[in-house]
Amino acid sequence: LAYAALVIYRIPAVGEAERTKVAVAAIQAQKITMADVLGTNLPPVPYEPENEATIAGIDKNNNGIRDDVERAIFAKYPNSAKIRAAELQYASELQLELTNVFNQETWVAAAKNEGHGIDCMTDVAELESSDFKTQLKNSEAWTKEITNMVLDTDKRKSQYNLIQGYQSGFASGTNISCDIDISSLPN
Repeated sequence: LAYAALVIYRIPAVGEAERTKVAVAAIQAQKITMADVLGTNLPPVPYEPENEATIAGIDKNNNGIRDDVERAIFAKYPNSAKIRAAELQYASELQLELTNVFNQETWVAAAKNEGHGIDCMTDVAELESSDFKTQLKNSEAWTKEITNMVLDTDKRKSQYNLIQGYQSGFASGTNISCDIDISSLPN
């Protein structure tokens, strides 16, 4: 009887561990593609009330980037695939954070990815200008721009603030920043 009670007691913990494992794998696997950067599968304009009804919003092309954010990036940077690549990557990572973080382990996985996106924007800023102050200004502006696009409703801001409670120290463990080799992009 005691053994049966222990097994029943442990079922939620085992389920939580499996859920965490699946979420961390999804976070680590999410990468933008060249098709995302070039707009090959650019989604239609989302229906705003439906898009704003949930934290996740609408992602018709299933690339991990909310459609309104993806379209806004293309509208703002039609002539810079490099900036689009960095911003799309960061937007994808913030979106993953909003939708897949529910404990400390998932937060760490998402934070590592988010750091890669910020590093990617820094890499692009370095390619765009040789002046350090301009690089810093551009990288910070792009980061803020995407953060404001992704956290555009009270629900999304509230979710972001909630998941910050899972913060923990961690080591990055990799020097990779951009999902796409930005040197391969034409502009």
